[in-house]
Amino acid sequence: MCRKGQNIYYRKDERWEGRYHKGRKANGRIKYGYVYGKSFEDVQEKLRPLKKSGEITLKLYGQSVVTFNEWSRQWLNELQATLKPATYAGYLHKLKKYLWKSLGELPLYQLDAKAVRAAVDSWKLEGLACSSIKVFFRLLNQAMTCAIKQGLIEKNPCEAVDLPKVIKERVRALSLREQRELEKVVEEDQDPRSKTVNLALRTGMRIGEIAALKWEAVDLERRLIHINQTYQRICYGNGEKSKLQLGPPKSQTSKRVIPMSDKVHALLKTLQKKVVSDFVFTTKGKPCEPRLLTNHFHRLLKKAQLTGIHFHQLRHTFATRCLEANEKVLIVSQLLGHYSAQLTSDVYYDAQLKERMSVVQSMDKRVG
Repeated sequence: MCRKGQNIYYRKDERWEGRYHKGRKANGRIKYGYVYGKSFEDVQEKLRPLKKSGEITLKLYGQSVVTFNEWSRQWLNELQATLKPATYAGYLHKLKKYLWKSLGELPLYQLDAKAVRAAVDSWKLEGLACSSIKVFFRLLNQAMTCAIKQGLIEKNPCEAVDLPKVIKERVRALSLREQRELEKVVEEDQDPRSKTVNLALRTGMRIGEIAALKWEAVDLERRLIHINQTYQRICYGNGEKSKLQLGPPKSQTSKRVIPMSDKVHALLKTLQKKVVSDFVFTTKGKPCEPRLLTNHFHRLLKKAQLTGIHFHQLRHTFATRCLEANEKVLIVSQLLGHYSAQLTSDVYYDAQLKERMSVVQSMDKRVG
């Protein structure tokens, strides 16, 4: 029962509870704080300064008293309809595990450059890679930019923060000897799913794209493979079980058409004779989970006596072989589904060594 309209109640556990306006939620509703005591007077005394402080804060900062946790949760919910399920799950995971942990309880008016720098420093101490920190920072920046548009804050605190420089690590491609050894083992293996390895080496397809590949996307007559979907396990990180999902490729540029080489054409033609599903590679009529294909891959690596190699390096190997064959970077970029030729050039810098050596030799001859 409330006493004298003061939001002070007597509880069943024989304590008194007082409620005060602590701020506002992202949807504009009042956010309450609570205090407890053995008597009405005890709670009333505790409430007096808290109520006064809450009134002053609300008057000074208005809607920006909402916490970053509340605001970013609403921001992501509003954004969800425009995001792929995997992207939404990734954002939610990053918010929950890193951003809310460091900044979640701060009201927006207190989320300044100093607080952002402290969060970045805490991520460094956790041993997180600079590239990961950059991803978290970009997500924070997006949320703060939206908060400005909605009039919750005036300045984006991220603008005054410098991030540690990202040192790009070169991903090693398989040598010609390693590739030949691995392809030989694959050819001798009887499990059709092992052929995903050679397909990746000869097309540059991602593992999720291979898992999602349907026969309707394989044009054997025109020798073309249409990449229009991917298959991946999505983890929402909020207590829900992860789910396998068939969806669009990683980006718009990932939707592409890959011509078949003679080897790829022969491989797919052989596999088509054993069709048991709409999918090229299948488990009980359903697409193969990428994790299962990874397990097959490691089994084959062991047979080929190769170590320290992951499936994505097969894609890098394909690109490296193409560039070593003096193919143009733009063409290789389109085959990979990269958004720019510059990205391809940066990632596969070492593969163009032969071409750069030729330029230097030509220069030498010209100078004399």
